Amino acid sequence: MKLPQLNSLRVFEATARKQSMSAAADELYLTHGAVSRQIKSLEHALNVQLFERRNRGIYLTKEGAELHNTCQDIFSQLTSTIKKLTDKKPVNSLVVSCEPTIAMRWLIARLGDFQEKHPDILVHLFAGGGKVEFFEQGIDLAIRRNDFAIDCYVKPVADEMVGPVCVPQLAHTALIDAPRLHAQTRKNAW
Repeated sequence: MKLPQLNSLRVFEATARKQSMSAAADELYLTHGAVSRQIKSLEHALNVQLFERRNRGIYLTKEGAELHNTCQDIFSQLTSTIKKLTDKKPVNSLVVSCEPTIAMRWLIARLGDFQEKHPDILVHLFAGGGKVEFFEQGIDLAIRRNDFAIDCYVKPVADEMVGPVCVPQLAHTALIDAPRLHAQTRKNAW
């Protein structure tokens, strides 16, 4: 015996549970016509009428109720099994993206203490700068300079000191008229 397609059974189960093709269509992101065709196809494949259509409503037939009960049991078991297979114990890991200079001068010196206090957390450190796309890049925490608009929770960790670097002969002279240099990525950090 050839079994009906799983998608047809899924559409049938939603229609039977909602007692409405329109509600099933909304739940499954299908059109009413697609749900109706799936139900007719299933009824044709089984050679059984599953719904009575009357007064602009649908009602399960005896055969439809029997199939609905079985579908609910099977989909419940299927959901449970898939959940069991995919719900693995999460690994305690922390993905940290940090600007290279901050990582070298500040973060790496503190990682040993963190690992000692939290030996169950595996830290993945990535050197990087600029705007952060947490979800897309799989990052949990980013340490950045405050050079661009950030639309998430921000907590300062240290003050940044910026100053001129020059040859010793200019160290005691006024640098007001000296040319100012900046990086392409940090236009306000003179």
